[in-house]
Amino acid sequence: MAYKIITINREFESRGNEIAQEVASQLKIPYVDKFLITEAAEKSGHGISRVEASDETLASRFEYSQAEAAHYYTSGSSPLPTTAQIAEVQFQLIRELAEAGPCVIVGRCANHVLRERDDVLDIFVHACRDYRVKRTMESLQLSENAAVRLLKRTDKARKAYYKNYTGMDWNDPNSYHLVLNSDKLPEELCVKLIVDAYLSE
Repeated sequence: MAYKIITINREFESRGNEIAQEVASQLKIPYVDKFLITEAAEKSGHGISRVEASDETLASRFEYSQAEAAHYYTSGSSPLPTTAQIAEVQFQLIRELAEAGPCVIVGRCANHVLRERDDVLDIFVHACRDYRVKRTMESLQLSENAAVRLLKRTDKARKAYYKNYTGMDWNDPNSYHLVLNSDKLPEELCVKLIVDAYLSE
């Protein structure tokens, strides 16, 4: 099996982003994460701050009701709220990137968006709660309580986002080729396992 694309979903502060960056660096292929924010902002006509706020989150009921009202009263407006429009733009960008050439794509349901392709290696990175809380406290200079709240909120948002657009559980191992526990395995070993799998025939 010759792989071309790597998708990496990750729990918050599980080192998934760092692992993805190093994998891309070793394979000398593009790392795609924040690009999906800046490019989606340009293509959707919304500012970067608006796209960042909507990234890997779901629209609220209020946002849906506002979009429906605007669509009803304004010809040409989309019935989808801004958050959902941005997600659709990102999904299309993921398809275009996969067609353009090898890359590592982080989050945004990329494994599901590219599910019809047979050249995609899907990875999930997770770690135990205590490990991730400690990393959150250190990286963002937060108290333990604040770190726990942020971790829970971020994971919950990612899980709900994935469920909404795929109908599946975000952390179901059956959705991935490889599931890595980054508090049990050294980062360099996680990278090596992904690179070796990618290069395998």
